[in-house]
Amino acid sequence: MRILFHGFLTFFFVLSTAMAAVALEGRVVDQRTGAPIAGAEITIVGMSGSVKTDADGRFSWKPDPKPPFLLLVILPGGVVAKPVQVDKLEAVGILTVTVEAAVSEEVTVAAGVAPSIETAPGAAMTMVSARDMVMRAPANLMQAVENVPGVNQVSEGQSAVPAVRGLARGRTLVLIDGSRVTSERRVGPSATFMDPAIVDGVDVARGPGSVAYGSDAFGGVISVRTKRPGYTGTHGEGSATIGAGIPDRRGEFSFTHGFGTGGLLVSGHLRDAEDYRGPDGDVLNSGWADHGFLVRGDALASSGVLSVSWQSDFGRDIERPRNNSNAVRFYYPYENSHRFNVSYERGSLGAFDIFKVSGFLGSIDQRTDQDRIPTATRARDIGRADITARDFQARFQADKSVGRTRLEIGADVNGRFGLEAHDIAIQYDLAGTVVSNVDNLSTDSARRTDTGLFVQAHTPLGASVTAAGGLRIDYVSNVNTGGYFGDRSVSHGAAAGFAAITAGPFARTTFTAQVARGFRDPTLSDRFYRGPTGRGFITGNPDLDPETSLQVDLGARYATSRVRLAAYFYHYRITDLVERYQTVEDFFFFRNRGRAQLRGVEFETQADLGQGYALEVAAQIGRGRALDDDAALDDISPDSLSVVFRKAFGTKTSAFMRFALYAEDDRPGPSEIDAPGHTNVDLGLSWALSPRLEIRGAVRNLLNEEYYASPDPRFVVAPGRNAFVTVRVRF
Repeated sequence: MRILFHGFLTFFFVLSTAMAAVALEGRVVDQRTGAPIAGAEITIVGMSGSVKTDADGRFSWKPDPKPPFLLLVILPGGVVAKPVQVDKLEAVGILTVTVEAAVSEEVTVAAGVAPSIETAPGAAMTMVSARDMVMRAPANLMQAVENVPGVNQVSEGQSAVPAVRGLARGRTLVLIDGSRVTSERRVGPSATFMDPAIVDGVDVARGPGSVAYGSDAFGGVISVRTKRPGYTGTHGEGSATIGAGIPDRRGEFSFTHGFGTGGLLVSGHLRDAEDYRGPDGDVLNSGWADHGFLVRGDALASSGVLSVSWQSDFGRDIERPRNNSNAVRFYYPYENSHRFNVSYERGSLGAFDIFKVSGFLGSIDQRTDQDRIPTATRARDIGRADITARDFQARFQADKSVGRTRLEIGADVNGRFGLEAHDIAIQYDLAGTVVSNVDNLSTDSARRTDTGLFVQAHTPLGASVTAAGGLRIDYVSNVNTGGYFGDRSVSHGAAAGFAAITAGPFARTTFTAQVARGFRDPTLSDRFYRGPTGRGFITGNPDLDPETSLQVDLGARYATSRVRLAAYFYHYRITDLVERYQTVEDFFFFRNRGRAQLRGVEFETQADLGQGYALEVAAQIGRGRALDDDAALDDISPDSLSVVFRKAFGTKTSAFMRFALYAEDDRPGPSEIDAPGHTNVDLGLSWALSPRLEIRGAVRNLLNEEYYASPDPRFVVAPGRNAFVTVRVRF
C-alpha cells in the first residue's frame, strides 16, 4: 500500500506539470426569474459522478465533454429538470442552463445516469427519480428498482432485496447517501427499514465497482439518495395511503426551510401492513410494520456544500412468508437502524479541481425468530438470533484534470465492529410456560476493517477515443473473539482494476469495451456466525477464501433530449466462488466452489413520444453456471421484458401502464426450484386537484396472476391483484 501511495504522488506530480486543464464552465438559472440556483447537482449522460453549483449557480466540469452531450440537472429538493441537449460549446463564455425550478420533475427514469456513483466507464447506469417512486408507491427498495434491467429479486415479502446481474449475497453494494448498508442476512445487504417515500432517487450501476468501492461491489452498486432540503422558502408536504389486496396503511411528512445558501429538512414515516392476499387466498405471515425519521441540513460553506444527516428507522414484526408458515412463523420482531452521515464537497481546493470527503457511523440491532406453533402433542419452541453491530466509513476523493486527462485518487476505510450474536433456544411446555431458555453465544465480539487506496484516470487517445484505467489495493482484516468459533483472525490483501476504451460519439452513439478484476471478501457472518436465519439454520466457515472476478463488459449508448437507448453485454468469471449449500433441509453451510461463469445482455430505452406520451422498455437475459460441474447458480434472474407507457394530460393529470413478462425459471440453482413464468400488468393515475392537493392511485397485478414470490423450495405465491390510493398535500 505504501508503494501504491508513492505511485499516486509520483503520477500526480508528473501530470500536474503538464498544460492546464480545459473545463466546461456553466451556470444554472431559474427560467422564470433568471436567479441563480445554488446547490443543484449536475451530471452528464454516459459519464459517472456529478458536480454541484455554488452560491452563484456556477459549476465546472473538467475536462470539458465533447459535444453533443446530454446534461441533467437535479435541483435542491430532488426535482429532476428536463435534460438539456448541448450540441456545441462556444470557445469562450459560460454555458447558461435554464430550468423551471417550481414544476414537478419530467424525468422519471434515465439511462446512462447515476450521479451519486463513481463507476467505471463500462458500467450500465440508470437513475430512478422520486417522481417514478411517487407514482408507483413501492414498499421497499426492490420494488423501487424493479424496472431496471439486470436487477433481480432475492427472497420474498418485505424482506426481499435487490441484486445486480444475479450477484447477490454480498456481491452487490447498497449505499444510502454514499454510505454502506450492511446486515447479517444471508441474501445480502437489506434496507428493509427504509421507506422509499423519503427518497429523492435511486442510482444503479450494473458492472464492476471494485476500484471505487472495494469488496462487495463487483456485481454493481445501488445508491439511494434521501431527500434534500430546498434552499429557498418554507415548504411542507404529507401523504396518507391505504391499500387493498395488500392491506397496508402509510403516512409520511416532510418539512423543509431554506435560507438561500442552504436548508433544513425534517421527514418522518409510519407504515403498517397485514398479511397480503394471493389469487387463491391470504398468504400467512406476510405482514410488516415500520416507522422512522430523517433530519438533514445542507449549507454552502467555503465554496463547497456541507451536508449532515441523521436517519433512524425501526422495523417491527417483518414477517418472512413460507409455505410452512402454518407450522413455523419466521419473522424479524425488530430491526433498528441508526445512521449518521456527514459530507463535504467543493471545487478548486489547492491543486485539486474537486475535493470530496465523507464520514459515516451507524448501528443495527435485529432479532430473528423461528417460532414453532404448538400442536396438541408438541409444545411451542422458538429459535432466536439476536444481533447487534456498529458500522463506520471514512472516504476521501480528489479529482485533478491536466489538459484533457482526468485523474481521480482516493482512499476509504470502512468496516464493522462490536458484532455480537446470540443463538437462543426457548422451549415451552404444553401449557405454554417457558421451561428452558438456553443462550448460546454465537459471536462474542467480531470486527472487520477494509482499508483501500485507489486511482483512476481518463484520457483521450484521439478526437473520438478515450481510454480509462483504474487500480485499487485493499487490506481486509477480520477478527473474531470467543463465541462458537473461538478466537480467530483472517486477513487478506486484494487488488482490483479495470481498463476501458470508449469510442464516440458517432451520430450521438458511444461504444465502450472494458475488462476488469474485482474481489469480494466474505462477511463477518459468512465466517463467524452460527444460528437461526430467516430461511433455516446456518453455520459459517472461518476458512473461506475471498472471491475474485474477471469481468468483460461491452456497451453502446445513444442519447438525445427525447430518446435514450442503451444495450449491454457482460461475461464474468468468478474464482473461489463462495456458495451456500444445505446438507439436510433448512440446514446450511458455506464453502468455496471452484469457478463460476455469468453472462447476459440488457437493453433499456426511454423515449419522449410527444403530446405527453413517454415510453420505457427494459429487457434482460442472464445465465449463470458453475464451471466444475456445469450446474446452474442460485439467484440468476429469469429472462424478462417490461414496457411502461406514460401519458401526461396537461399539467394536472398523468397515468402509466406497465407490462412485465417473466420467462419460466427452468435453471434453478442448488437451493432453488423451477418457477413458472408469469405476466404482470400495473396501472396508475395521478390527479392534481390544485397545486396543494394531489390524489394518486394504482393497481398492481391487474390480471390477478398467480406466480411464485421466489424460486425457494419454501416458496409462497406473490400478491394477487392489489390497489392503493394516496392523498398528498403540499403546504
